Amino acid sequence: MANVADNNIGATYSGANFNELFLEPIFRDSDLMQFRVIPNVKHVMNLYTADALSCIVQKYTACSATDTGETFKVNDKVLTAGRMRVAVSQCQDEFFGTYLEESFRNGINVFNLEGTQLMDTILQNVRNGISRDVVRLAWFGDTGEDGSSAACYNSTDGWWKLLIADAVVDANKVAIANSAAFAVGDAIVALRALWAAAPSALQSVGNNEKGFYVSRLIYDDYLTTLENQGNAEGQRQLVDGTIRTYFRGVEVIPMYDWDVATAQRLIADNVRACYVAKQNLAVGTDTNDPEGEMKMFYDDLTEKVYVRAYFKLGVQFLHDSLVVIGY
Repeated sequence: MANVADNNIGATYSGANFNELFLEPIFRDSDLMQFRVIPNVKHVMNLYTADALSCIVQKYTACSATDTGETFKVNDKVLTAGRMRVAVSQCQDEFFGTYLEESFRNGINVFNLEGTQLMDTILQNVRNGISRDVVRLAWFGDTGEDGSSAACYNSTDGWWKLLIADAVVDANKVAIANSAAFAVGDAIVALRALWAAAPSALQSVGNNEKGFYVSRLIYDDYLTTLENQGNAEGQRQLVDGTIRTYFRGVEVIPMYDWDVATAQRLIADNVRACYVAKQNLAVGTDTNDPEGEMKMFYDDLTEKVYVRAYFKLGVQFLHDSLVVIGY
């Protein structure tokens, strides 16, 4: 029996279009706001630290105007905040002839993407990008960077550059093999070495007020060590995992973006760890929410939508006695 309806459609079937844009998942390393935040930094901020005072309690022998004990030094450090800018734009003709054109506005406002699905996706992607970039800059920024990724890192100096440049901190560093030489079991060795090398001042800080910030290789290998304990705890770790992982009561925090930074900057020592009191790491900024310092506007002359963000960001560490590094 013949079909009652004949196919006279000229358009080629190319599948259904799902009405949602999917962003690539973003992995967010530790939030910078957990560290010591110094607000209202316009560009340069002088920081002052005081060494610990000891041996001032001594035996009384007689009435005297003589002072007892040692003196202490007041030191200064400079926090320089780089001037950060985010500038992206979008013209809607990039998506002419695609299903996204169905979501565009009509008539005289056709070029204004404000309120469209495409613009919402762009804005969220910019926010995500800012949150990742500021963490990467805080750790691996280098104003002297001149490689192919210089524009991504040369706006400020990060903690790794500052820590390695400090003679006291670098002299006390723990040697950790890079990715080419890193072997199974090296993570627990590195964590133990960092613990042993830590100054007493760092060890006296409460466990919840400090952390082991480590590259992914160290974190994954440490998980394997925990899983291979051959007991109920190791089996539970293997099957269920944990929301947080600890070494001797101190949280071990994976810094996945460190791998991205070391690869982009071609850094040979690409497996690193930093055992530090969180309040010893200072973040200088003129805003508490860099990803929120963003504005969007449409320009009739260029027929584009623009997204702009401006903020200041710089870092510094305060005391040699409250940090130990490994690389």
